[in-house]
Amino acid sequence: MSSRLHGGELTDPAPGVAQLTIDRPPVNALGAEAYDALAGVLRGIGRSPDVRALVLTGAGTRAFSAGSDISEFQSPDDYERIAAASAGFFAALGGVPVPIVAALNGPAVGGGAMIAAECDVLLATPDAHLSIPELSLGVPGSGSHAKRLAPYFKVQRMLLLGERLTVQQAVAFGTVSEIVAAERLVPAAIAVAERIAELEPDAVRAARAIFRAPESRAALAGYGAEMTAAVPIVSARLQRERHEGT
Repeated sequence: MSSRLHGGELTDPAPGVAQLTIDRPPVNALGAEAYDALAGVLRGIGRSPDVRALVLTGAGTRAFSAGSDISEFQSPDDYERIAAASAGFFAALGGVPVPIVAALNGPAVGGGAMIAAECDVLLATPDAHLSIPELSLGVPGSGSHAKRLAPYFKVQRMLLLGERLTVQQAVAFGTVSEIVAAERLVPAAIAVAERIAELEPDAVRAARAIFRAPESRAALAGYGAEMTAAVPIVSARLQRERHEGT
């Protein structure tokens, strides 16, 4: 089974395993329509009794995901629409009841790092890294989810200084479980997902939900606060740039 959608593709590469590939060239950055479409797919996966594990990856070799597509930030209304769509997407991603295996085929930047942080097992190529450059763009965001990716003060430096979390550091921290050559990345992720899919599904869902609950609530609440703070900041900047351009 293969299903194309705006912003990606859904396939079933193995029994009990779904694969969602973010596909929005060149760097898999997402606009409002793509966020909405992917959120709908994630909600559908959550309702399917046949899916016991999900593999999440990006198309191409340039990036896993660069987060939100800043080229769509043309007006305050545009930004508010993308902010609302991204909030719905992350709520849907956080609500997926089955384990998610991330195959990081390249850098996970901003919202892409947030997506990685919502996954349960992370595999990555040697050139992958995670970063949250929002403050360099004048936007508060991503820090609440990034707390899952590294120790507290490393994430603070990622947030305030724009430091990257290299794949080697991520392995040392236990964030990434394995570095895999690009041509073997997705098959390796599918193999991990197949192992999960062989377990008692109700037990897996229950154990995962209990394990993740406190951090999931905190991440989504923090992201909501980040978006509440970001909207007036970005809207004011866009209005100022529009005025200066006239």
